[in-house]
Amino acid sequence: MGMIVIYVLVISVLVYWVESRSMEGINILILKRNQADDLESWLKAFQWQKGAIQSNKGDLPQYKFYTEVVEILLGLARHYGGQYQDALMYLREGLQADRQFEKKLHEMNLGTWMQMGLMVLLTWGFIASAVFVVEISVPWWKFLLIGFWQALGLSLLPLLLRYYREQFFGGIGKLWKILYILRSLQQAPLPRSEIFMKAGVKDLDQVKQKTLESLVEKLKETCQRTLKQGVSYEQDVFSLMAELRFQEKWHFELFEKRLTVIKLGLMAIFFLPSYLAFIFLLLSDLLALM
Repeated sequence: MGMIVIYVLVISVLVYWVESRSMEGINILILKRNQADDLESWLKAFQWQKGAIQSNKGDLPQYKFYTEVVEILLGLARHYGGQYQDALMYLREGLQADRQFEKKLHEMNLGTWMQMGLMVLLTWGFIASAVFVVEISVPWWKFLLIGFWQALGLSLLPLLLRYYREQFFGGIGKLWKILYILRSLQQAPLPRSEIFMKAGVKDLDQVKQKTLESLVEKLKETCQRTLKQGVSYEQDVFSLMAELRFQEKWHFELFEKRLTVIKLGLMAIFFLPSYLAFIFLLLSDLLALM
């Protein structure tokens, strides 16, 4: 009975908190304004004028590789002149898509933490109500052992999330950087070899994910054909970006499934045994009193 009351109370508090924040027009998934928001605001406000190009040197918000691409474009404008407004607009579209992607990841991570936190609350709620109802004395070190085991499980969660994020999306991030720089510099007054160097094409061998092998090979072939034949790579880059967007969505689904396995594994190893361990300790003490 005590467990049911605690469970209903926790759920009611969570629902009330979410609803109250929603009525105030506050997105609970965005804890604070981040660098992606700052960079997008900068891109919206930027006017492509010579004075603006010079005055904005060094004060760009830092966010992933997007800042690096903007700095390259501004550097080209300072040295060679010309405007790259179209490239900035295309970069801004990519930034918006990246923000949506990060928001989805944040939602998944937040949901995982809330589930883990709820498991901890339910476990200790049950322990507290059982000790109060049964009125037996349990050694403090047993509570400490249960708490340590749950804390160990919680400490593993961010490590696993960081590891699998890199496994699923690290290579994709490198490819996005290369493709966006190639797309932005296609009209730049630079030799194609220098553009490929700025884009980091030589780093393609660092992308080790087997699911991205075909895309990496296509990009290498495009760069080699451009250098040998002098043809434009624009159309190939567009098709590769569309393919990479599809791969990103697929990897997101795989990451979501892996996250489900992580949650079930942590619950089975760290939280359910803690719950059962206390029941075993409780029954042992009760039998000892009989």
